[in-house]
Amino acid sequence: MKTSHLFALALCLPAFSPHTGHCQNTLQFTSVNATPEGAIQLHWAGNSNEIYEIDYATSLIDTNTGTTTWNKLYDNYPSQGTNTFWLDTGDYYNTPTVNHPKFDATRFYRVVTTGTDTATTEPTISIVSPSDGGTVSSNITVAVSAYSTDTLASVKLYVDGQEMPPSSDGTGTNFVINTCEWWNGQHVIFVTAESLSHFEGIPNDTGVTYGHAVSQMVNLTFNNLITEIAFSRPYFEPSLGQTQQVTAQFAANCDWTLKIHDINGNTVRNASGSGTSMLFDWDGTGNGETNIPDGTYTYLIAAHTNGLAFSSGFSSSMMASGISAISAETSTELYVADDTGNVVPLALYPPNFDTSGLTIFETTQSDIQSLRATPSLNTSARLSGYTSNGSSGSSGGAAPPSGQGTEAPERPPTAKNKGTVGTFLVGYNTFQTDSGTFSTGPIRTGWPYPVSPQYVALDGEPQSQASHGETWGSMLEHEQIADGFVKTMHDSGWKGSANPNITGSDVTSGAFNAVNVGFLCVHASYGTTAESDGVKRSYLRFMDNTSKSASYVKLDSCSFGGAGTNGLKWMAILGCNVLNDAAYNSLYQYGRLPINNDLHMLLSTASVETAAPRIGTLWAQQMLGHGTNAMQTVSDSWFNAGNMAYDNSSGQGETNHIIIQYRVAYWPDAINDHISDVNGSPGTGNSRDIQKKDQIVFSNP
Repeated sequence: MKTSHLFALALCLPAFSPHTGHCQNTLQFTSVNATPEGAIQLHWAGNSNEIYEIDYATSLIDTNTGTTTWNKLYDNYPSQGTNTFWLDTGDYYNTPTVNHPKFDATRFYRVVTTGTDTATTEPTISIVSPSDGGTVSSNITVAVSAYSTDTLASVKLYVDGQEMPPSSDGTGTNFVINTCEWWNGQHVIFVTAESLSHFEGIPNDTGVTYGHAVSQMVNLTFNNLITEIAFSRPYFEPSLGQTQQVTAQFAANCDWTLKIHDINGNTVRNASGSGTSMLFDWDGTGNGETNIPDGTYTYLIAAHTNGLAFSSGFSSSMMASGISAISAETSTELYVADDTGNVVPLALYPPNFDTSGLTIFETTQSDIQSLRATPSLNTSARLSGYTSNGSSGSSGGAAPPSGQGTEAPERPPTAKNKGTVGTFLVGYNTFQTDSGTFSTGPIRTGWPYPVSPQYVALDGEPQSQASHGETWGSMLEHEQIADGFVKTMHDSGWKGSANPNITGSDVTSGAFNAVNVGFLCVHASYGTTAESDGVKRSYLRFMDNTSKSASYVKLDSCSFGGAGTNGLKWMAILGCNVLNDAAYNSLYQYGRLPINNDLHMLLSTASVETAAPRIGTLWAQQMLGHGTNAMQTVSDSWFNAGNMAYDNSSGQGETNHIIIQYRVAYWPDAINDHISDVNGSPGTGNSRDIQKKDQIVFSNP
């Protein structure tokens, strides 16, 4: 349960001031600093084994309520002891989007203690490589050693306190980052581990314990010729008239080239230039002025030093997109000076930009350079580095390489993803049963005879019970499953969100039918006996954690599927026995499966299942072809995700003594669907044509 241990800090950029907040124990802010990118790093003194939630507000007083409205920014963050730190870079996966802090005039922070570890033995975790104090460049692999006497629920990598994307090579413990996406200088990396005594979700299970661990801090010097690669749009939509800005800084004056690859690795656009920085303003056309489709692209940048003088803040041909720029040191062009003293070429400003208040003058680049005895503040910050306590640090005296090539992006986006490759919705409930019994009670059959109401026998009960009150197992990991799915889909240009308070009425009213992919994570039960209409069915269980009230929905009260390319094509339900043989066979016989002509496939379970924390990430990675795998079919991705998530050979899988069987029900023409196959309605109009496919993804009876 969430406790009220909290403390608050008000931060007004660029200046900040602490404000008094409620404080218990030793929980208090100790320092705060901004990175060269304008991200905010918070430091606080906590206590070992505590778990934190970081909240934010953009104003101290909400005019609608008269109080501070706190919004969750990050959750389930383990204590690092008396010097815990975390980096706020915004949250572009969240709905609504949380801006990068540099875009908000004011941001207030609150840290809340949400609990303490309950595991008898905490997990252990360490970074095997790279070594502390090392100098690294380009792509590096962070190899992690993690162990728990329980089962490992998750392993996460952080750079300067910012969470990185999950491992995509199937190990869950090898992470790849591109150091060229940061500024040169000092950075700190660490990893965290979460353990569970066993996966959650078994009915009547209230004995799940949780543990967390944080590795050693590994201090590294990033030393690259190409630095601070960034993109204005993680997903690019030229069909909407968008422009993609690809930017980078160089540690020396360079000749550079840029190749843009589509999702199949084909080069669609080339550019080149020279200078100490790059800004390629891509209008969305390919080589030869061809039109290219909306999509996710990768950017390959190569640079070689050219021996020319370093010129801070701009490049002689940084506008390689075709906007006029001067390439000769002695050529004359127009420059702009603002009220802060920054001087840049006028060509950097887009057409129709309001230049009122700016000073425009004509001179040469060499004249501007001679006025700068030292690099500008921004460039100095980039070159000198940054340490986790906010102080500057040198790069150790090592010169950056004279030539370098790199491919991006790897780092989480710092701009909102408006991609429309496709759409999705995740709905889930979290359940905590250590403080009470949550159940829906008995389900009536509809038969009044003989006198008292008759009830459905559930989950293999030998007979109906008016006193039925199944205790649901804890399901806190539904949040992690949803979070992993959302982030992985967003990184590939999909648009969607997660609803942690999904209700039965949301589902039956068609909330999922307006997206391409639906993913529902709830408890479920199957009927051993039939209702008055003769149908045995399964029941989706919903919990309102605010009122502690429970409800259920009959599976056949749903009608999954939406027309057109924007409608629902694949619906997954992670819950026990949703398509159990007894329910599936009866629903099929009566033509009551919740699959309309527009839905291609329903993916679920035919047995008990547990909330393996990596299922959401793995299912999305398999469908999208992340890591070393090509894109898998939607059904194979579901089965593969189950096999990988429950596999305990690495200590990250299922330990309960159960058999888990996944099942997909589909129209025959849809069995080989990939996630890009959103066209058409494969339904025949005859529900008897629906087929099923099963796979046991875990067996430890």
